[in-house]
Amino acid sequence: MARIPNPAVTYTSVNSMVNEEQSFKFPAEFLNFIEVSGLPQHILSLKVGMPVMLLRSIKPPELMNGTRCIIRSCNRNTVEVEIAVGAHKGEIHLVPRIPLQPSDTTFPFKFQRRQLPLKGCFAMTINKAQGQTLHSIGLDLQQPVFSHGMLYVALSRSGKRDNIAYLCSPQSSIKRHVVYKEVL
Repeated sequence: MARIPNPAVTYTSVNSMVNEEQSFKFPAEFLNFIEVSGLPQHILSLKVGMPVMLLRSIKPPELMNGTRCIIRSCNRNTVEVEIAVGAHKGEIHLVPRIPLQPSDTTFPFKFQRRQLPLKGCFAMTINKAQGQTLHSIGLDLQQPVFSHGMLYVALSRSGKRDNIAYLCSPQSSIKRHVVYKEVL
């Protein structure tokens, strides 16, 4: 984010309990510190030109969970984004602050966070990349992938082999994956 020359705009969420009676047990100051996958941060810093990913589906099929966008302007309660990839590439939309609840049920309480449903997207997991076509891909293979299928998904996101860069650990060895045609 530091390499993007534009000034950062900070958006602070408003957190509250779904059940008002529990508000005295879990004050907003406590909720501000909770970071959960799928929820934007309490303090969200964005810049014009920054790549972001939507964390919720807002306007199907254009603005879906996982859609990658580029920020075009930052307003008080909305952000103007341009869709970066896919069938709707180049379309411009406004993303508002919306109430979000974590889908994770590890908490003994329910709370909501009113924030822009965005997260910086300088990299993404193989699962989030599934179904997207990317111009260039960088794969960090310093740790083993979970399965051959995940590696296939990652490699198949690019249309050209020349557009894929690999980062392997110096100790890694290449293992040949042998398929016996007699078994097929």
